Amino acid sequence: MKTDVPALEADALAWLLGTADSDDFRANRLGRTWVHAEHPDRSRFADLLSLGQLDEILGTHAIRHPGIRLVRADQDVPASEYIWRDQMVDPAQVARLFAEGATVIFGAFHDRHEGMRRLCAELTRQATSRTQTNIYLTPPDSQGFKPHWDTHDVFVLQIEGSKRWRIYGGGPEQPLKDQKFDPERHEPGGVEAEFTLKSGEVLYIPRGIMHAAVTTDEISLHVTLGVIAYTWADLLVDTVSEVAERVTAWREGAPFGLALQDADGSRTAERLRGMLAELGEHVDLAAVIAERQRAFDDLYRPRETDLMRQALAAATVGEDDQVRWRSGVPGQVERRNGRAVIVATGREVDFPGAAARTLETLIGAEPVRAGDLDDGLDWESRRTVLEALVREGFVAVERSESP
Repeated sequence: MKTDVPALEADALAWLLGTADSDDFRANRLGRTWVHAEHPDRSRFADLLSLGQLDEILGTHAIRHPGIRLVRADQDVPASEYIWRDQMVDPAQVARLFAEGATVIFGAFHDRHEGMRRLCAELTRQATSRTQTNIYLTPPDSQGFKPHWDTHDVFVLQIEGSKRWRIYGGGPEQPLKDQKFDPERHEPGGVEAEFTLKSGEVLYIPRGIMHAAVTTDEISLHVTLGVIAYTWADLLVDTVSEVAERVTAWREGAPFGLALQDADGSRTAERLRGMLAELGEHVDLAAVIAERQRAFDDLYRPRETDLMRQALAAATVGEDDQVRWRSGVPGQVERRNGRAVIVATGREVDFPGAAARTLETLIGAEPVRAGDLDDGLDWESRRTVLEALVREGFVAVERSESP
């Protein structure tokens, strides 16, 4: 199974795991236990990433440190060994060090690779949590990191080659972001499982589970897709912050001289308990969730290659041209005071109210002939709306063939 965009958009977790759906995983495994998702198709991720693509990006994208960094058995290779000038990574030196046994790590790869961006965008949408990707290229018979735990869940996608993994006991339960692994203080427990992750397979490791990996006798290329935990405590903080914008009592200062006047906290606790008891009357959870999702929408904008050409062509949209909402651009239409407002990619673009049906018809729909849009507008009005949408980068137009 190659990269299946509709399947990825429908259920990103299921696409990762190679299953029909993610219901059982979400109900019984997510956040609880590691999962080795075996799969017979060794080329399952061939369309997502390859060693050749990585080599091209290394040699042509002028990446600065720490966008690329190198490690040997858990120790950073001094950047001075592969930096050229202005913190620019020297591709030839990276290749030399890799051949000598160093692991090459491409950080935040979703910011420079469309496949990773799409993967992060779809999993973020499904999880309502921030995601990120790092790429690990490890020589044969080498170890990148010694046993450790992460403070976020990870999905390891084995792209090429294989790695031998060990799962250890001894990790903490649900560590927070600042409860990081410290090799000076934290020792791994006993080995609980050992297996080989082969190309096309995925390993899921919840935060706090101790793990380590070494390559086999072949090069290993894998993606670590991290899902940043959004805890109940985080949700409560966001909820109280939203309430404070509307309710004066939550904006008042805490008691003056708190540490001196109420050192044991008894009087303050009584007031705080009363405020918490009343908090439920003011909570607007829908607003908190919507704001969180809007913040994510702007993180993973699609990388497009035709924006200037489309902007120049916008003024000449014809009735026979195909128009489509750009894939990967989330958007919604809000009707405000007789106007139609598109909220998308961290922006708000205002249109006359009469354009609302045009906007709602286009968002998320299949390509359609411009003259066939069922929006109740005459052609000139519709053309004006389409021109604006193309210039804003929301819609793309495909020219009709001349007879």
